[in-house]
Amino acid sequence: MNKTPIIIDCDPGHDDAIALLIALASDKFDLRGITTVAGNQTLAKTTLNALKVLELCKRTEVKVVPGRSNPFMKEVIVAKDVHGESGMDGPVLPTPTTKPYPMFAAEFIADEVEKCPTKMTLVAVGPFTNIATFLLAYPHLHSKIEKIHVMGGGIYEGNRTYLAEFNVWNDPEAAKVVTNSKIPVHFFGLDVTHRAVILKEEFEIFRNEKGPVFQFVADLLDFFAICYIGERGLPGCPMHDSCAVASLIDLSMFVGEEAFIDVELDGKTRGACVVDLRPVGRRVDANNGFFYYDVDRPRFLQLIIDSCRRLESDIKAKEQA
Repeated sequence: MNKTPIIIDCDPGHDDAIALLIALASDKFDLRGITTVAGNQTLAKTTLNALKVLELCKRTEVKVVPGRSNPFMKEVIVAKDVHGESGMDGPVLPTPTTKPYPMFAAEFIADEVEKCPTKMTLVAVGPFTNIATFLLAYPHLHSKIEKIHVMGGGIYEGNRTYLAEFNVWNDPEAAKVVTNSKIPVHFFGLDVTHRAVILKEEFEIFRNEKGPVFQFVADLLDFFAICYIGERGLPGCPMHDSCAVASLIDLSMFVGEEAFIDVELDGKTRGACVVDLRPVGRRVDANNGFFYYDVDRPRFLQLIIDSCRRLESDIKAKEQA
């Protein structure tokens, strides 16, 4: 089977961690590396968290490459209110035995894209600063990018302002570079991720299963719930970043359509996504991406469970080898 070559750019982050588990478990991916960016926490902390996830899963051969520590135009504003002091509060994981790969994220992406025999797919589930830096620095490699799956944006609501979602809001200039790149961009924003929830009563599915991966997810959910269930009143924890990865495994579980997508840079709407979903004949600008707004939640949940089981099996096999 031909595997899809991907690089995941992330800022772990509870939902980033579960997105990484899905990617690590899938036999559909050739995971060429993980690049990290400041967002949910500082760059040093998000990088450490990525290394911890790989250590847990015994996948330390995957490179973790640090990138930008700040957005293009300002200092990073971290989501400590959601993800805690470490960026991944709740679980207790051992100190990683590996170190970050000694390269800069944008340079690493360019190197992997250039030497990849087929087109690369990029997955961006943090602020888009690293991806935009790569796109600006290496325009000759745009043609070697198949598409970019991102977690970001939304139409009907924001989570940092009334219209702006965190990843886009943290670096809207970078997000605009991505939407304007003429590379197909698939947006999984709050409209779909707030439907892709693990309900409070479903936490026990993970807590009742044996193995370090299931217990890791259960601990992540327990902490994530403090914000999303306790403070924001959602019925469960939204798996924001997992949507961008899960869709590469089975896009049919998501509902969306081709659209024109742009990013606002000024005033009260700074960081908001502009998405034109009107009938095609009424659109002024050409479509430049895909926007998703619904998900088959039971299938999505089952994919997460199956991914955890596959990783538990892989860990046991490595321990017995």
